[in-house]
Amino acid sequence: MNLRPAIVLTAVTTIVSALLTVTHNLTYVDTSGVLTDKLRSKCTELMGSGSYTLVADWLEAGYDIARPDDVAKLIKKDDGSIAFEIVTSGYNKNGLDMLVAMNADGSVSGIAVVSLTETPGLGSNVNDAEFLSRFEGISDEAVIVKKTPSADNEVEAVTGATYSSKGVAAAVNVAVRTFAEMGAGK
Repeated sequence: MNLRPAIVLTAVTTIVSALLTVTHNLTYVDTSGVLTDKLRSKCTELMGSGSYTLVADWLEAGYDIARPDDVAKLIKKDDGSIAFEIVTSGYNKNGLDMLVAMNADGSVSGIAVVSLTETPGLGSNVNDAEFLSRFEGISDEAVIVKKTPSADNEVEAVTGATYSSKGVAAAVNVAVRTFAEMGAGK
């Protein structure tokens, strides 16, 4: 039995794996503490032009809580307004990356989709400006309904995208709850 081809193949794959690991370590850029161009663009879309800062240490910044696990980022504008980046599940696990901007009174001032991996033509329809605008002004738990809303905190789901609609509502609920816990208006 000839073991030479198996040994050569093992050596080649080991060397290639080592080179890929070294290349990754040399070129990897951690964007977790960076306000990307796409996120800055969404901030400008929701809160207007200005200077934006990523708040790394919430307690040091004077908020009453540390960053909750369900909030990816807290972005503060130079005028004091804030937005939360929240990644949540719709139909797909973690398929919705949302930016939720808040008013000083604790209500939602606007929502933008940073990215989504929901089903094209169904769940992706939650990226519709008309649907997202239905959440503006909500300061209590947002509830998705399949009929005409009868309360201020109810939002009618996008037809065929109930899970995705509930994912957007979940992001709004995280933002509203977090804003209240961190000391509204700071």
